[in-house]
Amino acid sequence: MSNSAQIPIRIVVAGGNYAGLNAVKYLYASLLATPPNEPVNTAARNIHITMIDRRDGFIHYIGITRGLTEPDYGAQLWTPYSDASWLKHPSITFHQATVTEITANSVATITASGELSIIPFDYIIIALGEGRFAPIGMSSLTKSDFITRLDLTYQKIAVADSVAVIGGGAVGVELAADLKCDFPTKQVSLVHSRALPLQAIFKDEFRQGIVNTLCNSIGVDVVLGERVIQQTPASNDMLAAPDAEPDFIDATSDNVKLTLASGRTMCADYVIRCIGTRSKHLTPLINLPLGSFLDADGIRVKDTYQVDCAEYTHIYACGDITNISEVKLAGGAMYGGYIAARNISRCVLRGEGAELEDGERFPSKIMVLMGRNHFALQVGDEIWDTERTRQYITEDMGLKSCVDGVGFNGTPEYMGL
Repeated sequence: MSNSAQIPIRIVVAGGNYAGLNAVKYLYASLLATPPNEPVNTAARNIHITMIDRRDGFIHYIGITRGLTEPDYGAQLWTPYSDASWLKHPSITFHQATVTEITANSVATITASGELSIIPFDYIIIALGEGRFAPIGMSSLTKSDFITRLDLTYQKIAVADSVAVIGGGAVGVELAADLKCDFPTKQVSLVHSRALPLQAIFKDEFRQGIVNTLCNSIGVDVVLGERVIQQTPASNDMLAAPDAEPDFIDATSDNVKLTLASGRTMCADYVIRCIGTRSKHLTPLINLPLGSFLDADGIRVKDTYQVDCAEYTHIYACGDITNISEVKLAGGAMYGGYIAARNISRCVLRGEGAELEDGERFPSKIMVLMGRNHFALQVGDEIWDTERTRQYITEDMGLKSCVDGVGFNGTPEYMGL
């Protein structure tokens, strides 16, 4: 592949949001932006980038729990891709559709209206993410529908005297905290099957501190070491087809009786399940004869973010869809998109023998935001104190910094390799 070829070098980014949109941003900066003191970027003449996403905009998922309890804030979480002027570059196409199949050199898609397309590529970055059950995940394709669905959930919360959150991962903890902080007179319960919330990779001291904050400072009723073995009536996610995408499954229920493994029963006017999702079904999606890079935990990638298969050096993956053994965070997804984009740009500009860049592996970290006034952060083995953590806390839960970071405010500047 060479810039002198008549057919442009075709780069597909399958998926938007933190990983995919950031990848497109850095492809633009490396391949399409005009270098300083040059009238035109000659590399841009035979490049075409296609970003595929079933949604028409970016969702700031970090703020989704507060978006459910504060609709005015929630409405700000969706930024239409059309707000990024540089995405209108003639060498970039945004294709709003769902990816149905990826082969060695093409992507099959279907639009909401049923239109089928086959999009060929020379390079691809797979950034399809990992679905989450609604209302944390969203089946919405447009901002207006997103706001409508947020408001419907808010109305359910507002009229409930008692709300139970099932699942004590970071999302469950933050949702329970936001519920109690924004509706202090409600009975809010968090039920978790383990002895402490969050993954065991974090220190027990850190996890216990979160329990203490929820119970003593916020007023959440935390029930630990109890698995829900029966829910009456059954939640919608239990009734859904096993191959349904998580975002299209409503994991809420009204007027529920929960039976726990100990025999204890709990009743709640509204229940929201935050217990993780079914694994994305990658085997039917990725149709490759040498698909040995598919693991139960996602796509296995090298340090370069190429898939871990010598036959497919032109295929990259980043974000939550990979099996990288780290806590899946927005920053990590954005970083993976950055490295993948830089490496594809090196191949385009320098040829297939170009030396590629390895991404770094960072220590596990997690920041838990519990309402507006309580938070906790562990980086590696270190638990940060309140004052040290406070400098990273923003009123908008990182909304502006992430929207700016993926390229909505301003045109990406040229980046050399």
